[in-house]
Amino acid sequence: MRVGFFISSLSGGGAEKVLITIAQSMADNNIGSVSITSLEKRPQFYQVDEEKVELYKIKNKHTGIRAFWEDFVSIRKHIKNDSAEVMISFLSRCNLLLLLCCLFNNRKIIVCDRNNPLKEHSRVIFWLSCLLYKRANRIVVQTNQIKTFYPRFLQKKIVVIENPIDNHKLQNELCRDGYNTKRVISMGRLEPQKDFETLIKAFAEINKQFSDWKLDIYGTGEKQEIIQKLIDDLNLTSAVCLCGRTENPVMEMSKSDIFVLSSYYEGFPNVLCEAMYAGCACISTDCVSGPRELIEQKLNGTLVPIGDVSKMKQALFTYIKNEDIRQKNGKSAQRTVERLYVNNIMKKWRELIEQVGENK
Repeated sequence: MRVGFFISSLSGGGAEKVLITIAQSMADNNIGSVSITSLEKRPQFYQVDEEKVELYKIKNKHTGIRAFWEDFVSIRKHIKNDSAEVMISFLSRCNLLLLLCCLFNNRKIIVCDRNNPLKEHSRVIFWLSCLLYKRANRIVVQTNQIKTFYPRFLQKKIVVIENPIDNHKLQNELCRDGYNTKRVISMGRLEPQKDFETLIKAFAEINKQFSDWKLDIYGTGEKQEIIQKLIDDLNLTSAVCLCGRTENPVMEMSKSDIFVLSSYYEGFPNVLCEAMYAGCACISTDCVSGPRELIEQKLNGTLVPIGDVSKMKQALFTYIKNEDIRQKNGKSAQRTVERLYVNNIMKKWRELIEQVGENK
């Protein structure tokens, strides 16, 4: 079977990483031929093994409606020359483009929403998207909570598959020997969704009592200057560092004591899964969706209300003061995410792809 994946870019991000993990795993295990088509909307960050996975890049430089039209024309032209029996798209813009391109043919399509659809779009756009999603053979979301957001007429098409952890690859990144960092770490694009401001303000309170602890934030984005100014204004320049991107996130996590996810909302937070795999004591906002399906309160991590500086500070204080609790929760977190190991998740993907491909 030939399977074609479509996405807007291969830049640093959770959806991009998941797509490459699934495509590469299929290729490595000889589950048909695999291709990835990227619209190149942001610079490529993740690498693809092009000896096993065919990579196509569509580069249209315009923006707005013209860009959408040019991408539509390019994808139409591409799929006419591609014999993929099942096509899988990630992220809403690419989902809509692929569905529109295939309105008048019999291609088998799986669309994957990777974030909270009610936060990503207005309700009008969401409902228009749902009408077009009727054309898809299956819709993949990451949590049962997200599934409930979609209208009843789509429910039979929706499949819940959590994100995989490529444990074979990540095992080589773990670094647990001889570290003593007193380090809090966080990762994500520097954008409003991630709400790093709450984390920084909470850490400012912690720093008054525990000045030997440091906070490292990995990622780039539109709010970098604003966040750096907040760090400077709170006199945290020596305690909080914006570290940019890292090609080895799990290695950095495994050299840290505490991981924090401070988001307003998520789809299914890869960085939280990877931090749990690395054995960090994890703090997350109780946002929609994902954290509540991963963290059991105070057993393998701590959930705090969204945007609550005081509760974030309290959670940090508890972990910093209690090494035993940190280590106990970190080990429990590692056991929790075993269900996400790539072989376990790929079984679900293989079953779904075979089911869609065989459905006449």
